Amino acid sequence: MNKRVLVYLLLTGFFGVLLGATVTYFVNFTGTTSEEQASEPLYWVSPMDPTYRRDEPGTSPMGMELVAVYAGNPGEALGLGVVSISPIVENNLGVRTALVEIEPFRSTIRTVGYVQFDEDKLIHMHPRVEGWIDELNVKTQGEFIEEGQAIYSMYSPTLVNAQEELLLAMERSNQRFVVSAEERLLALQVPQSLIDEVKANRRVSRNVTVYAPQSGVVANLNVREGQFV
Repeated sequence: MNKRVLVYLLLTGFFGVLLGATVTYFVNFTGTTSEEQASEPLYWVSPMDPTYRRDEPGTSPMGMELVAVYAGNPGEALGLGVVSISPIVENNLGVRTALVEIEPFRSTIRTVGYVQFDEDKLIHMHPRVEGWIDELNVKTQGEFIEEGQAIYSMYSPTLVNAQEELLLAMERSNQRFVVSAEERLLALQVPQSLIDEVKANRRVSRNVTVYAPQSGVVANLNVREGQFV
C-alpha cells in the first residue's frame, strides 16, 4: 500500500474518532444542561392564590409555603387553575362534558294552590249602634262594590239623639259642646257629609247611610233588609 494512502487513512480515522468524541461529548453536555435547567423551578407560587409569584422560596401572605412551578408542569400549558385528568380516570369517574348553550329554561312544577283573599285588605263593616236596616244596597255575596258606594241605610234612636245633641249645642252657641257632639257622631260612623248637612239645615236626619270605605268584593252578607242589628 502506498505510504501516502496509509497516512491518509490513519489521519481520516483519527479525525473521525476525534469528531465522534466531540459530538458525543457535546450531546451529553447539552442533555445534562437541559435536565438541570428542567429541574430548576421557574418560580414559586402561592397554593391558594396563583397570581402571587416569587422568584425564590418563601411563604405567602396567608402563611402557607410557596409551591415550585417547573417548565414541565401541565398547568403551565393549560393555564393557571386548570386541572388535567387522565382519560382513563375521567372515564372511571363518569365525567361527561358538553358545550354551554344559551336556551330558555323550561321547568314544569305541579303543586296545590289555594285562592284566598288578601288578609291585609279585609274589612268588616259592623254598625256601632242598635237599629234597623231600612235599605240594603248590596243584595248578594260576590257582588263587586266601588269605594264610596252606599252599602246600607239604617234607623237608630241612638244616632237620632246624637244629632239632636249637636243641634242643641249649636243653639246654645257652645263651641265646646258642638265639637264634642261632632266627635261622638264620627265615632258612631256617621259620615262627615251628613254632619255638615245637619248643621247646615238645622234638622235631624232619620236614617244614616253607610258607604264603602274601599272597592272590593262582598265575601259575606249576614244581614237582610228590615233586619234588626
